[in-house]
Amino acid sequence: MIVYRIAKKEYIEDLSGNGAKRTGGRWNSKGTPVLYCASTSSLAILEKLVSIDMDLLPDDLCIAALEIPKSKILKIPEEELPKNWNHYPSPDALKSIGKSWIELGNFCTLQIPSAVNPMESNYLINVKHPLMEKIKIKEVTPFRIDNRLSKY
Repeated sequence: MIVYRIAKKEYIEDLSGNGAKRTGGRWNSKGTPVLYCASTSSLAILEKLVSIDMDLLPDDLCIAALEIPKSKILKIPEEELPKNWNHYPSPDALKSIGKSWIELGNFCTLQIPSAVNPMESNYLINVKHPLMEKIKIKEVTPFRIDNRLSKY
C-alpha cells in the first residue's frame, strides 16, 4: 500500500518521526515519535496547507511515496471518534487514542479520517514498531505548492 508525506528536502527521507515528536500533533503528544502520512498526494498537500502559513512555506518541499505493509493497520472509523474530533484545536481525546495505539503495539499503522477531508484517510506510522523496517520510500519528487491556493 502506498501513502504520502510532504517535508523539506533535507527531511523527506527521515522516517524517525522526530518532527511529530518535537511538535506533537492531532494524534500524538510532544515527545511521542510518529510519522504522519496521507492516503493521496492531494490530501498530503491539503494537510500541509492547513498546518502552515502560505508565507512560511519552504521552497524546497518534496513528496515521498512510502510503501507500507497492508497488514497490521488499525482503522478507526469516524463514528467511533468523539463528536468534536475534527475541530481545531483538536480535543485531547485524540492524543489519548494515539497513545493507546502506540502503547498496545499490536499495529504498525493507524488509519484515521482526515479532519480536512473526512472522505479520505490519514495514516500514522508507529516508528518503533518492528514492521517499520519493512516500510520503504518508493519515490521522492520535488514539489511546489501552487500559489493560486493562497487565495483561499
